[in-house]
Parts: sequence; C-alpha cells; structure tokens
Amino acid sequence: MKKLAVIGANKPLECFYRQAKDLGYYLIGIAYEEGAVCKKYCDKFYPVSFADKEAVLEICKKEQIAGIISFSLESALPTLIYVAQSMGLVSNSFECAKKLENKYSMRECFTANGIPNPEYKIVSCKDDLEEINIPYPCIVKPVDSGGSQGVTKVNNFNELKNAFDRAIEYSRKGGVIIEQYIDGREFSVEYISHNGKHYHLQITDKTTSGEPYFVELAHHQPAQISMDMANRIKCMVEKALTALSIENSASHTEIKLNSKGELYIIEIGARMGGDYITSDLVRLSTGYDMVKGCIELATGDFRIPEINDKYFSGIYFYSKLTPYIADIIYNSKMYPDIVASELESTQLPDTKSNADRRGYFIYRSINGKMEF
Repeated sequence: MKKLAVIGANKPLECFYRQAKDLGYYLIGIAYEEGAVCKKYCDKFYPVSFADKEAVLEICKKEQIAGIISFSLESALPTLIYVAQSMGLVSNSFECAKKLENKYSMRECFTANGIPNPEYKIVSCKDDLEEINIPYPCIVKPVDSGGSQGVTKVNNFNELKNAFDRAIEYSRKGGVIIEQYIDGREFSVEYISHNGKHYHLQITDKTTSGEPYFVELAHHQPAQISMDMANRIKCMVEKALTALSIENSASHTEIKLNSKGELYIIEIGARMGGDYITSDLVRLSTGYDMVKGCIELATGDFRIPEINDKYFSGIYFYSKLTPYIADIIYNSKMYPDIVASELESTQLPDTKSNADRRGYFIYRSINGKMEF
C-alpha cells in the first residue's frame, strides 16, 4: 500500500479524501487540527501547519512517502513543490512555483508571453488607488486568495475604495489586484500534465451570480460551444500552461469569452479544480477518474488519460440566490439523473462568496444539461 501525503484537511477536500481512501492508499494528512474534517480518512494525521515547509518535509521523510498532493488546495502548492523537489518526487518545479506565487506574478508571465489577459495593476496601499488608470467597470480581488473571496466589480472610485478594503482582508500578504472587467461567458478548463505534455480533459460552463461578487452557482460539462471555439480555448490554455512551467500536475484554468468573441485567461491554478468539478463532474462526463489520475501522477505511476464516455454532468449550489435548489435536494429521488446531493443548512447568509453556499446536487445525463 503506497503512502500518500495530503496537505490540508478541511471540508472542501473531503470528496477527494474519500475517493483516495476508496482507491486503497495509505493517507497521511498534514494540516491544522481545527477544521480538519478529513482527519477521519487518514491512516495517520499530523496537526502541523503546512506553511512550515521544513516540518512537513521531515514528516514526509520519516513516513517515506511515495507521493505528495494537495488536491484542490492552492495555498499548499509552495510547500508541496518544496517537499517533492527535496525528496525527488513528482511535482512542478521551483520555477513554476515562483510564477504561480500570486495573481500578479501569473499575469506578468502571461503578458511576457503574449497571452491575452485583462489589463491589471497591483496595489498594497489605499492611497495608491488615485493612480489607477484602468477604466471602469473593473474587478478588485485579493492578489493571493481563491473561492471568490473578496472579489468585487466596481463602477466608480468610491466603490473602488470600499472594494479595496474588502479585498485586502482576504489577502495573506496584503496585496490587491485591480483588473479590467471582461464581459461575456466564463469557462473552466481541466488538464493533467506529465513531463511537460498537457492532456486535455474537459471544458466546463460556469454560471455565476454576476456583479458585484461573482459567486459560482452552477457548473455544467461539457461546455456548449463549437468545436472551433473548444480548439481555440485548448490552444490558449496549453500555451499558458507551458509559459507557467506547469509540467507535472493537474491544472484548473478560468477563461472568459467576451461579447466580441475574444478569449482572455483570467487565472490558472496548478491543482485540481474545486466545487466537485474534478472530483466528480469530469469522471461523470468523460469516464476518466481525475482523482485517481492525479494520485498516480504524484506517485510516479502516471498513465495517459483515456476519454471513453461522452455524458453531460453538472452541479447546482443552494444559496440565498438559488432558494429553489433546496426543494430539488429534498426530492432528489424524483430525479433519476441526480447522483449526489447534500443540504448543510437552511439558514442562508447573503451570497458574497462561495463559502456562503449551503448545499448542492450533482447530476449525470445522457440527454443534455439539466435545466430548471
């Protein structure tokens, strides 16, 4: 039984842990004890901050791990790469880690390589907002956070100042990036890369709450786009993955298609996509088990992905903006296409980030997107 170190153990990782356990791996969890709901899946658990690279490295050496993974947890990537590179395990390089350090360094890489991405500025002090010349509307977000936390669309300077205050609270290093707003459709694109070769898995249609917070409310696979558009998206993403030196990992790319038919890379994570996109939807729509594939990549057992199935899959989230989802979850047995559901609470906060959702259901269909 191969030993797999997993960095992080909070609730969003539970779907990955459960599948890894079912696959028969010996799981060593490394995370803060508080909120570590995935501890129950671990054969051994270390209540250690994954920000402490040396401590994590010593644990992994002692346990003689075969691979290390963080599933969809992006903040763990610097430590993951440090440990893997120190132990001769499979991972991306230190060069890649530097390029992916934050949203600003990523944008700088895209710009240097001629990859279309929104105009952007980085700000760490509120007084510097006066010098921002990006036209309104624009997007304000923490330079180093995820899950739609602290993201706001603004239309004037007063809104910009308020959005800066909101974004800076979510930034680990105290930085805010201000970006040109790109209208139009949003997609995510899932790849797995091995030795610098990129294997495309799926393109996902994303439904968000729209302005001002852009909370993700639903995802559907495959995206309803032409073959030509799919090829354009894949070509752009593969160029971006190469530019970022993503060579040995999963990747989750967010991309927008504006009203003029122009594509823009929004951001890329060198990890699996969250929101059940890679844990469930990819497997349901393509037949390829991405969780298994990424673990095998980390442990040196990579096999080229085979896409055998062509189904439709998707997820709808329950929130204050989508109250009707609760009734569907309660009556899920009436819908043969629903394969999983969860209702955490009926007490709904205002929907300002992905953390404000309180349930979901997942479907798989042979007849197309499940509409409501």
